[in-house]
Amino acid sequence: MAPYFRPALWEQRRICIARALYEHKVGRVLEVGCGEGNILSFLVSPASDDEHPITHLYGIDISAEALEKAHDQLKPTDHDTWSLRVDELCIELFHGSAMAPAAPIAIDAVVCSEVVEHVQESKVPALTHAVLGVYRPRLAVFTTPNAEFNVHFPALCYGTPEARFRDADHKFEWTRAEFAQWAQDAAAHYGYQVELRGIGMAMRNAAEGFESYGGCSQMALFTRQSEDPKEPPPGCVLEPCPELVPYATMKYPFYAQPPLPDKQLLELVLGIVRFLVDAQSAFGLADLWSVLEVRHHFKRRQALQTWLLGNSRHFAPAGQQEQEQPPAQRYTLTGA
Repeated sequence: MAPYFRPALWEQRRICIARALYEHKVGRVLEVGCGEGNILSFLVSPASDDEHPITHLYGIDISAEALEKAHDQLKPTDHDTWSLRVDELCIELFHGSAMAPAAPIAIDAVVCSEVVEHVQESKVPALTHAVLGVYRPRLAVFTTPNAEFNVHFPALCYGTPEARFRDADHKFEWTRAEFAQWAQDAAAHYGYQVELRGIGMAMRNAAEGFESYGGCSQMALFTRQSEDPKEPPPGCVLEPCPELVPYATMKYPFYAQPPLPDKQLLELVLGIVRFLVDAQSAFGLADLWSVLEVRHHFKRRQALQTWLLGNSRHFAPAGQQEQEQPPAQRYTLTGA
């Protein structure tokens, strides 16, 4: 059987990007070259870290047709109306070039995934400046194909005069060394620290030693070290671009009711807990947190845990737990 990616390469890439964003606890994310909104839609689902939710997503693309598809994919559905989110989420799409004057938005992170290879190599410095020099996010995530991995795709004839790129629209594909050189130069000029990672290392039926060529895609994580403004590097040509045009704004409905009085909140939690302990003597914090109504009222898992400990007349930690179940993660009803 031929080798294949599992999970699929696109899924591995989105997971790696999302994890990087979650690691850095960002709340406002811009995707440059968002296309049909596939990465943005992946970020719509709330992260497991409820203390640092993503509340604003922005997308820029030069293709109005792609933005139309992104809008269709990203707009709230009926499910979002009756299963309200805990936190707000606003998505804004802009039509125009990534190198246009910056949109009037505040951001924590920029994602530029599988875009740079579609730009003429002579214009890469301008794209780099747009992200690291103009938007200057505290985190920037770039991904691009790893040319060396093409050796695993015989039809691409890698290393021969007949070699082809993976996509007809690719203007170039960088080796790991070329990607690293670009990333290190950009980081040094714009005041960032950079970390390089491989994507697409999970393969089935791959030849022994395939890892020596790196991942199918490669990722650079830039973390800002200086907030000082930076000028373009020598040789960077900034061509005039029309301003970005707002294309669509989507606001997801979320639970925004005032907090319940203490007595009603206690009655609500007791009712849910009594249902949970019908089948077992204790209930887990995770079981209680999985109830959407509980998340609506407490917003944060830590707030629920603090509240349970503060209501010791009704709830008590269930004692020494198994190693995989840390203390104060399971509780019993005290009968009060």
